[in-house]
Amino acid sequence: MKAEKFKFKGDAKAKGKEIHKSIAALDGVKAVRVDSFANTVTVDYDENKISSSDIKSKLT
Repeated sequence: MKAEKFKFKGDAKAKGKEIHKSIAALDGVKAVRVDSFANTVTVDYDENKISSSDIKSKLT
């Protein structure tokens, strides 16, 4: 299990729920925490099932 923080661009308040939903749906993701003030999302995931690049692809 790995925890990693990712930054994203845009209006976090508008995109926060969308980002949470799209990342949480990925196989191997255990937890998602969106910080709308810092424009970051922290993801706990199984690195044997999913890569950080797979998660980053959902942030654009």
